[in-house]
Amino acid sequence: MFSGVVRDTGYVKKLTKTGENTLVLEIQSKKTKLILGSSISVNGVCLTVTKKTTTGFLVDIVKETLLHTNLGKLCVGDQVNLEPSLKIGDSLDGHFVTGHIDACGKILKNGDEPSVLFPSKLRPFVAKKGSITINGVSLTVADVKDTILTIALIPFTKTHTNLGLLRKGDLVNIEVDILARYLYNF
Repeated sequence: MFSGVVRDTGYVKKLTKTGENTLVLEIQSKKTKLILGSSISVNGVCLTVTKKTTTGFLVDIVKETLLHTNLGKLCVGDQVNLEPSLKIGDSLDGHFVTGHIDACGKILKNGDEPSVLFPSKLRPFVAKKGSITINGVSLTVADVKDTILTIALIPFTKTHTNLGLLRKGDLVNIEVDILARYLYNF
């Protein structure tokens, strides 16, 4: 479980294909302190730390994750958002985030108010002033029309996450609000 408040950014140091649909991702991060086997959110995706290195850590990425996230599109040097899993007593500054990505969206416009095209299957879960997670960042939907949502980024978020680096056409990981998901299914 995560809050969507990114605690660090890291960089892709190495990508190693380990099978037809699997790879190992090495992340360079000096601030993020992890133990072997712990959960880490990488661009919003819940992954398991499989190895620690002197400059960061490694995670395995399997077919299911490659199919439904933007992690397979990463290149060496790309910046990623990082958040260690919540611990009892941690502040819940964002909203409840599972790290289970629902789909990828596409940036239509960047800047202070980016707009994101998202799959129509997510429409029942996206509401104006509701919570959404994009690349692991807990955000408020400023507006939504059909399958396009707009968010407002404050300068702090733009400079302390990879959202300020997004360009038109980039794919982003989207996780809808868990409460909206359960309410809809109820």
